[in-house]
Amino acid sequence: MTTQIVIHLLPHEIDWFEWQAKQLKIGSCYIKDKIIVDATLNLNLINWEKSSISKQYFINKFNQIKQYFDWCEVIFEINENNICLGIDDKRRTSIRNYSPDNFVYLDCDLIFKPETLSLLIDSAKLVEEEYYIISPQIPKLWDFTWDVLVNDIYLKESYGFEKNIDPYSILNVDHGEISLSPIDVFKFGGGWFNLISSKLLKLTDVPDSFGPYGIDDTYVMGCCDLMKQKQIKVKQYIINNLVVAENYKYRDNPYSKYLDIIDKQTEYRLQAHLQFSNELNNFLQKI
Repeated sequence: MTTQIVIHLLPHEIDWFEWQAKQLKIGSCYIKDKIIVDATLNLNLINWEKSSISKQYFINKFNQIKQYFDWCEVIFEINENNICLGIDDKRRTSIRNYSPDNFVYLDCDLIFKPETLSLLIDSAKLVEEEYYIISPQIPKLWDFTWDVLVNDIYLKESYGFEKNIDPYSILNVDHGEISLSPIDVFKFGGGWFNLISSKLLKLTDVPDSFGPYGIDDTYVMGCCDLMKQKQIKVKQYIINNLVVAENYKYRDNPYSKYLDIIDKQTEYRLQAHLQFSNELNNFLQKI
């Protein structure tokens, strides 16, 4: 079984990516299957002439981090020609150009235990469907719709707890016995270490009309709902007691003071939202 981890990072996320590289290196002792780490450093959204740290610093560090992936195959790309402007561009390109058994989307600000990847891969071998999503659990989040993913330890917490939890605390907590369970809905955050079958993502794709960034995870959820309505076997599973956490608490970044960041996230997200209904209808016609 081949699993491709897809990572998009901006220069000011480089230290977070290095921490993840070390976690994955530690966890590599559990891995017997083929892994491809597919990472792109996006240099397009920085005004380098107005920045006091050169792009070469980040290029050098990105290439240096590659040494931690001596246990797997790597695809390390540096983009500065405006081809990759955001995460949707990265995911779209990987889906269309490669054919592993599974893709894993990993955001640079996600905290996870070293054994996370191996447990996801082992779980995928137990799944019978061709189209599937396998998700870790998470701490309490924004509203009740996310509770289906929340680990029991955190269900009693108030909504908004994600802003207060020390994300690194999950590394030291025994959340309980690991098990795999199907859920009746489709719910996941795009870069939260979800393992998704390549066949599913090649069917849904990331539509060109979405542009560089935004709602591709919501789109895949909607596509899965439509597939289920059409009696196409698709399922989401959760790994009980395997917890990941997004890093809200320690998000302050020293690089931001020295980089002139071009923030187009809101613009890109609006573009994707405007195309969402149309693309879901296109997918419905497709299936």
